[in-house]
Amino acid sequence: MITPNSLLNRPRLISASVLLCACYLSNPALAAENNELAVPMGVWGLDSAILPLSGLYGQIIAPSYRADSVKDSSGKDFSFNKSIPGIAIPINGRVNARIKVDALVPKLVYVSEDPVFGGRIGSYIAVPLLNKSRDVTISVTTPLPLALQQKISSEASHAASGEKRGIGDVEVAGFIGWKFESLSLVAAMNVDLPTGSFDRNSQVNLGLNSYSIRPLVSAAWSTESGFDVAASISYNYSTANRETNYKSGQYIHAEYVGSYQFSNNFKGGIQGYYLQQTSDDKDPGNTTALTLVGGNRARVSALGPIFSYQTDDLKTQIDLKYLKEFSARARPEGGLALVTLSRLF
Repeated sequence: MITPNSLLNRPRLISASVLLCACYLSNPALAAENNELAVPMGVWGLDSAILPLSGLYGQIIAPSYRADSVKDSSGKDFSFNKSIPGIAIPINGRVNARIKVDALVPKLVYVSEDPVFGGRIGSYIAVPLLNKSRDVTISVTTPLPLALQQKISSEASHAASGEKRGIGDVEVAGFIGWKFESLSLVAAMNVDLPTGSFDRNSQVNLGLNSYSIRPLVSAAWSTESGFDVAASISYNYSTANRETNYKSGQYIHAEYVGSYQFSNNFKGGIQGYYLQQTSDDKDPGNTTALTLVGGNRARVSALGPIFSYQTDDLKTQIDLKYLKEFSARARPEGGLALVTLSRLF
């Protein structure tokens, strides 16, 4: 039997039935626990497939992600239908969310001079400094007295929202690259370390509390006319969350770029990415309130312009890009603006 008092005592149970997603760019991490991933998207570029001059490089990567919609597993705006023990009818509602992820990512890159296996080897470490927030509005549509409906919506929205600042999961990588006239190849192994803070009771976290391993292969084709094309493909595997035992599914992640060298210093083009989750999320302890519909398999595409400027001495480079997402499934759908400053010491 539904009574006003029984519902008034359960607003947080209702809010716990709705979990939304938030996106990580410097080490970016999407659909997984709380719909976050461990796959950095949009940071890769043409220069990632062509090793630079040998030496020690410093980079500052500044991504800014914004999303005002969250998609379910069929690509529709997120809604929920939740049965609460002791309440005779399900609680229905709609979800709107404004998701923000800003980051400043110092990155140190080393490229060797001496050849190894016919190529040059290198490594890097990236430490993301994050500012993440999620402002959620939950609208209960179950027929109830207006005051009660507003109270449930307000408390559920508050419980699903949050903000965190601090260090995220550190990324380390080793790579080797080869140059064959117009063709360049790079093979890499990336590892994300669980250095960001994680609270199982928080809707926003700085880290995933798990390890991620991501082999990657990139290729680039350069022409004398100034047109260049490049692509990369990687596969992400994550261990289970060390606290909740939630295990995110595996992902295939592809990026591609085409650019034209307008002058010795300036080039521009188009970049895009595609992510597809290939295996289901697993939650043996039922630690997340989000029902794993279809295994919570995420998918998204993005496309947008890129611009790059390099100084005459080849020691400093600035990259600008904006990538707009579309066709999202089981994750947010938004846009990524990114600025990268690279300097050879």
